[in-house]
Amino acid sequence: MSPVIRHTTAPAVGGTLSVALGALALLASGGQSHYLAFGAALCLGGALLVWAGVTARPIGRIGWLATGMLGLAGLFLSLLVSREDVCCMFGYHRGLGYPWGWLDSDATADSMAAIEAMKSSPEGLEQTVDWPKVVFDGLFWWHAALIVVVPITRVRRAARGPSQARE
Repeated sequence: MSPVIRHTTAPAVGGTLSVALGALALLASGGQSHYLAFGAALCLGGALLVWAGVTARPIGRIGWLATGMLGLAGLFLSLLVSREDVCCMFGYHRGLGYPWGWLDSDATADSMAAIEAMKSSPEGLEQTVDWPKVVFDGLFWWHAALIVVVPITRVRRAARGPSQARE
């Protein structure tokens, strides 16, 4: 298999899968903002991957490295976002991360006063990592990085001129 086919087919196939997963998330959203954000990022980032693959416009090593680094940064910076729920009358759940709360804390109590006390200082609760949500959050942030990086790489290559535009 020639290097050109290998480098253009992989992004197109990966992008097609991303668009399909993003469309499923949009269809299942029920208007929930985190589903909508996840679906939109996967559809847009996936469309950029398909475009890069079909038009044989490589993203380049620096572009791939930038998307990976920005994706990881987004994944860990998303821990600043907290989603809290009081459920089942005396249950409390706190998830850190966006769009999926992947660092979870859960607690139950015998009274609403105890739940309110836990809610006021959730740092004392045991935290667990939900690995499937880490993967989905990572996909979201990597696709968000693609939406930023791919246009920048195209503009940078266009500015270098037509003779140097391809790597």
